[in-house]
Amino acid sequence: MKKWRKLFMVGILAVASISLVACGNNSSDNGKDETDFNGKTLKLGVWGGNESEEKSLKSLITDFEEETGAKVSLKTYTDYNTQIQTDLIGKTAPDAFYVDSSYFPFLVSKKALAPLDKEGFSADKYYENLINSFSDDGNLYAIPKDFSTLALYKNTGIFEEVGVDSDSVPGSYEELIDWLPGFQKKLDEKYGEGKVKAMSYTAELSRAYHLAARDGAEPIMEDGMPNLEDENVVNNLSILKELIGTDAVVTPQEIGAGWNGEAFGTGKIAMMDEGNWVYQTLKDEFKDINFSVSPMATYKGEEGGMMFSVGWGKYAGTNSSALADAWIKFATGKEGMAKWVNGTGTLPTRDDVAETADVSKNEDLKIHLTAVDYSTVWQKGTSLTTINNAYMNYWPDVASGKTTLEDAMKKADKQAIEDIKKAE
Repeated sequence: MKKWRKLFMVGILAVASISLVACGNNSSDNGKDETDFNGKTLKLGVWGGNESEEKSLKSLITDFEEETGAKVSLKTYTDYNTQIQTDLIGKTAPDAFYVDSSYFPFLVSKKALAPLDKEGFSADKYYENLINSFSDDGNLYAIPKDFSTLALYKNTGIFEEVGVDSDSVPGSYEELIDWLPGFQKKLDEKYGEGKVKAMSYTAELSRAYHLAARDGAEPIMEDGMPNLEDENVVNNLSILKELIGTDAVVTPQEIGAGWNGEAFGTGKIAMMDEGNWVYQTLKDEFKDINFSVSPMATYKGEEGGMMFSVGWGKYAGTNSSALADAWIKFATGKEGMAKWVNGTGTLPTRDDVAETADVSKNEDLKIHLTAVDYSTVWQKGTSLTTINNAYMNYWPDVASGKTTLEDAMKKADKQAIEDIKKAE
């Protein structure tokens, strides 16, 4: 369930005060010329996944050990942001480790990652926007292993019970404003007032950024400073306030659920914007729920959504450079990636895998896959988590009507700026 949240929802601690530059390996003997890996040990760093992810990773590691003769030592982080920083400072970081796209700018700014040869890693095989999200100043630092996008999930059973065709749901946020009240009225008449809501949303900038950035608006400036109070950003975000104003759209917490998937699976909402990670959860844990998947609603005439990606990066201070390269190529190559995505249900980051992977045979998951072309990668500077937290602190006052959107975003900017300066 929402594994990506484990990473960027943890605050980046003392970003500017720590120095990771020392993590680099000044020795010329970093294993870059090794070709015989028999008996060598490769250290990998990951965060915990679900059962299918752990099983698939174990299988990949077994295959790699058999092919190379190397042994793999796996370290699973429970508090990734904090623990990886500790390992980098202590020069004990794994040779290769998971890199979340949202955390990538921070790692690059601290010179924690070694550059990867674009040609040697066949960078042209991967979706361009994902490769770009792991690149900086013309250099490539990680290879995307998988990604996730958002889509609109509809509980078709609920639609049938209230006599509404699920295909009649408008395809734009603007049209939803007018449509939702009528649908909510039918839900209230069928189940009781407020028992089932039309739609849920997640009150995080990580979900709303694609809306905030429409028409060229900049919620976060190029220097990484917040700009949420900008008139254009506020105008863009006003669509969320309008949706809430229909009294048909709520957060899952408002109806007693921990997240969208739980609210949807227990029949408390009829629709949700959610990532492909929810798909298997619904199939496994809520087998009685019938649902369909549609593209995200458009806004201001454009498709949009959020995209979250994780790559394999190489530690700048590794003494097993060639072995780390071999692992990254193996895990993100055509065969390795096909095995990974088929085993985990995640989305492949290269076309040649997407064409043959199980996801291409699943019409629901293909909605998520095609969203790669129009979704916005959750990544912007080194203070992304700080700004997201400030947004989350003040959005509830907007939703409840206690303050205006303009005032809330001014306060969020102020808090984020203060927190960023404290870390300097």
